Amino acid sequence: MKESPTVEQLKGALKNLKNYELWMLYSLANILAVDYKGTGVIHNALLESFLVHARILIEFFFKDEEYKDTVRASHYIESGNSWKNIRPQKTKLIDETEKNAHKYLAHITYTRLKDKKEWPFIEITNEIDSVMKVFMENLPEEFTLEINNEQKPS
Repeated sequence: MKESPTVEQLKGALKNLKNYELWMLYSLANILAVDYKGTGVIHNALLESFLVHARILIEFFFKDEEYKDTVRASHYIESGNSWKNIRPQKTKLIDETEKNAHKYLAHITYTRLKDKKEWPFIEITNEIDSVMKVFMENLPEEFTLEINNEQKPS
């Protein structure tokens, strides 16, 4: 049986979530929104990085099954209402983003070879952000006190 993460491990993962994963998602969405029709290696690297961070956050919020040492939102909200019961429903856009990230980023697929995908960066980010807000509103106080005192990276 898998050991439960310690409070310190959860706090560390939460800091990473806020100070790196979300920061990168927001930053990349804004850069890509300006360079939406860009081409070339820099644009592709920015797009791939955005999709990696979006995929990480979608899995954090919506995957329920345990996988090795992967951190899940459900690790934080266990007593009373579980995260599975209070989290927002996965929207069509979030579901499509997750599926398409697999098809266009993580695997060479026939879909990827025949279609050029348009990615609504800001909308994806806004939908992930709305799930993050629900998550933060339901975090136990031992996590919110520490995370609210954190500063974002520059």
